[in-house]
Amino acid sequence: MRLSDDKARRLTALVWRERARRWLPVLLVVLVLAGGLTFMLSSQVERADRTVAVHEREGTVLSIKQGGSRGASIVRVHLEDGRDVDAYSTSRIVVPKGSHVIVAEARHASGRLTYDVVRLVDQ
Repeated sequence: MRLSDDKARRLTALVWRERARRWLPVLLVVLVLAGGLTFMLSSQVERADRTVAVHEREGTVLSIKQGGSRGASIVRVHLEDGRDVDAYSTSRIVVPKGSHVIVAEARHASGRLTYDVVRLVDQ
């Protein structure tokens, strides 16, 4: 049985309307969720304390204040300019007391300073 051209067009339009009726709400929900996620992430980025400058400083490990799992720890470091600071170390190797290290001093837009142990100095 062959359909006439008019009935074939109407049947095709009906099929596409059914597909749109089924998938359009799903597509709209996905778009709204993506828009909401984008808004939340962009508002978090706007509130972030951006890093303005990073300088490397040499120092000596005084003590390990807090040892965590997976090698991460807070290390007390005496810098070459005489300051004692707490630096975050992600090294899997436990940095022994008295080791010479390179510390990254990061200055943030708010004026806050943070310190990260970058590497051990070869002696």
